[in-house]
Amino acid sequence: MKKLKYPKHVIFKSAFPLAIMMFAVTLCNAQSTAHQFLLALSKANHTLAIVNPVTLKVLARVPVGVDPHEVIASSDGKTAYVSIYGGGSLHTLNVIDLVSKKPLFNIDTRPLFGPHGITFVKGKVWFTAEGSKA
Repeated sequence: MKKLKYPKHVIFKSAFPLAIMMFAVTLCNAQSTAHQFLLALSKANHTLAIVNPVTLKVLARVPVGVDPHEVIASSDGKTAYVSIYGGGSLHTLNVIDLVSKKPLFNIDTRPLFGPHGITFVKGKVWFTAEGSKA
């Protein structure tokens, strides 16, 4: 088999556009992840902090109910759900708009008490109710 040799300027001309395309794809990917947030609950201050995960700068603090326990974001990243546990005696999920960074409404989970483990699957929020053993 015959080994082909290419002049260096031909290799550079071919590789340079490829490198530019790879950089552009990386840049586009970085821009798409710029809208991701870190969500952190403060039990003491009864707030949900919306944090930039790269800089760790707190972008907003949203009030939540007494004894917030866990938080989950919807699949599209626009809404957060916070379980208000109360040692198993409370019965609320706070719904937070992550785009406007404001509370929306509360979901009353009665007759289920103590919403605890929380997840978001196929467009629905699911939780366990520790106080009701359900």
